[in-house]
Amino acid sequence: MGEAAAVSGDAGARARVRVLAVSRVAPSPAPVERERVGLSFFDTPWVVLPPIQRVFLYEMSAAAAADGGGGDGFAAAVERLKGSLAATLVLYLPLAGKLVYVEETEDVVVDCAAADDADAGVAFVEAEAEDAAAEDMDVLRLAGDEAHDVAAFLALVPELDTRALPAPVLSVQATRLGGGAGLALGLSVHHAVADGRAVWQFMEAWSSAARVGSPVTKSLGAPHYRREAAIPQPDGGELARHMLKLVAPKLPAVVSYRHSPTS
Repeated sequence: MGEAAAVSGDAGARARVRVLAVSRVAPSPAPVERERVGLSFFDTPWVVLPPIQRVFLYEMSAAAAADGGGGDGFAAAVERLKGSLAATLVLYLPLAGKLVYVEETEDVVVDCAAADDADAGVAFVEAEAEDAAAEDMDVLRLAGDEAHDVAAFLALVPELDTRALPAPVLSVQATRLGGGAGLALGLSVHHAVADGRAVWQFMEAWSSAARVGSPVTKSLGAPHYRREAAIPQPDGGELARHMLKLVAPKLPAVVSYRHSPTS
């Protein structure tokens, strides 16, 4: 596993992989009504920060790497990932939504996916390493190198445009690595909605759904994402709006150290 810490849209990094397909994975079963989750005053400073990025590397046997012929194949692995992701998003609805600016109240909220939204859910990118970069994108090399190949890792995480609201909360990329002997699963998550611990808990739930068919186990309960209950503060809403004006005075445009005003 590695973490990409630079701009995921770097052209040199992107040249190492080619995109095969882009689809959307929505919570299944889908939520019947739209739900909005407000940010606490602890969350608002993170609106302007780059997304959290994670890469997970998996080695595949020669039999599993071959599509058809009895092997599971990359395509089958992707379908399992999509199905288990859809089941997990039912419990992690904010990750399937968008961060939006409510002009009337000057709040930023997470607008969770609704069943009738055409773009509901999470962008899921399927990609594979370019033939010319097969050696650089070998799973054992990526996992074993003492000095990580930053450009290679950046090619394995999906883009998540957070320069303006509304902005997606989560995007996912599954990449067939060089020679088909490995699979990389990359995530980009909006930092205002989830911190590092929350991302790990989500991944534990997703892994559980993929392995045993359920994102909830005896040791991993359902998440709680209502900020007002977890962080009771009588004037929390007013304080959150004040913080937003300090860190992002041009909403819905987001200006940060990473996003220049002219970008």
